Amino acid sequence: MMKKRVKTKYRGTTLIMAMILLVVCSVLAVSMAAMSGTNIQIASNHHKINSALCAAQSGLECGKFLITKVTLPKTNNISTKEANQAWNVLYQQLQNMAFGGRIVRLTSRFSDSIGNGDQILTAPLNYNSDNTNFQLRFYRYDSNPYIIKFQSIGTCGEIVRKVNMDFMITKNNEVLKYAIASRGRIWLTGDTTIYGDIFSAWDCPEMSPYNMTSDSAVYGTINTTLTLEQINHQSYQLETLNTSNESVNQSWFPLGSNFQNRYYGNNDQIRAYHQGINYGQFNDDIPGISISDYNTDTYNSNLTEIENCPISQRETEYFPHAPDNYRYPRDGTPYNTWNRRFRRHVYENQTFVNARLPSNRNALFRNCTFKEILYIDCNKSAKNYYNNVRFENCTFNGIIVTNVPQSFEWQCNVLYFTGESIFRNRSEFQEAIILAPHFNVDLGNTNPDNSENNILTGTIIGGIVDVHSNAEIHGTIISMCDTSQWPSGYVTNIGSTLDDGGSETADLGNIGKITITPNHRQMLPSGIAAPIIIKHLRETYSEG
Repeated sequence: MMKKRVKTKYRGTTLIMAMILLVVCSVLAVSMAAMSGTNIQIASNHHKINSALCAAQSGLECGKFLITKVTLPKTNNISTKEANQAWNVLYQQLQNMAFGGRIVRLTSRFSDSIGNGDQILTAPLNYNSDNTNFQLRFYRYDSNPYIIKFQSIGTCGEIVRKVNMDFMITKNNEVLKYAIASRGRIWLTGDTTIYGDIFSAWDCPEMSPYNMTSDSAVYGTINTTLTLEQINHQSYQLETLNTSNESVNQSWFPLGSNFQNRYYGNNDQIRAYHQGINYGQFNDDIPGISISDYNTDTYNSNLTEIENCPISQRETEYFPHAPDNYRYPRDGTPYNTWNRRFRRHVYENQTFVNARLPSNRNALFRNCTFKEILYIDCNKSAKNYYNNVRFENCTFNGIIVTNVPQSFEWQCNVLYFTGESIFRNRSEFQEAIILAPHFNVDLGNTNPDNSENNILTGTIIGGIVDVHSNAEIHGTIISMCDTSQWPSGYVTNIGSTLDDGGSETADLGNIGKITITPNHRQMLPSGIAAPIIIKHLRETYSEG
């Protein structure tokens, strides 16, 4: 009997499934191979990008190094002439270095969407491997010759990365990093707050360079040219230190970064809050500290001379004077050499624009307004041509500049501010508010709570600068007179002016609130000779 054959419905499906699986596996293998190749390419691209960026950043460091090698002369004022000189010296410096053994080429002119200018280019320089290079480009626009723009172009194969930074042609303004910089001693007292570092070049260890009471504060460091060893041989201390020469707190443990609970001994001259003392800081050669740095002649042109006032409008005053009585000497003895008698020319309720006060006027300005430049004249060498000037309740919408006497005569050449002064400089001279080398500058009440305009913005320069009563200062105080020739040394006195030998305030009630905040980005004022430098501006860094 024959058996009936049964047909299988799914016969051959195993082969089909095997073939499909084989195809899928093949596709996956090809995809994985392709992905692997892509990953390799991506990794290679990232490597090239990083290499190009590293090359560009190395070029930036190279450019900054080259800038530091540029040596430039001193100048009183930065003009287009000085900017062009700095540019040409930079180019010559690069030429002399035969940069990387290759000649630097100068493209005299270029033009882009911003404007026209000059540029200096180097040939590509190898960085670390055969296909990685950087090229340096220095360029500037005609519209602003004081800014040198720098671009470092890094390449790795076909990948290009760029880093950029600006440099400014300016004067060395190292002194402006301090809130107060003095060749002599510094006293701080009263409600005085310093938002920055301070520096004294006083180098006579027998007397303390600083005296600070506990009601003042320095939110920065205190710097002195004296070494700790010099001070340790004296009867005083600046601060109490432990055996490791570290500041100590109330529990006599190392202070570290805790500045709040410092211990004060009986001989400590600094009792104010501060953030550390740096000894042996030899910075007395920084621009603005020496009288040889000053020449203010450029301000003394195209000015209107202030006329003599009638004899009937003159008043007799003494300097120093008795408390609240300008017409009586401080010690009660009219002919004592300690006091000077002045027959003042009196000007009231007047406005002066670009004015010059001749020598020996010894003027008294009451309720006057000054715009642009007020130039106070005196003789550079003769002691009998001077100007002791008092300003009472005056408004200053410009800058006060004096001639440059070569010696400090604290009773003769004086700028003395009484009443309530208003400072709101609206002139083109924004770097300084008072430029009075070897003058005794005594700033009274500027009443900062009265108006936001009553703020002194810019550098204040005097032989000695005293600040008392209310004052808000955004800038640096420079007391540039070398006072070591006097046994006690005249004092830069911030907060009060008691018993310092040359000041005018004799009443504790005159002490007010004082704040000083330096601006290290400010240009050093014209009138102070300083080396030209090319300074990099970190905030301008960018990548592209």
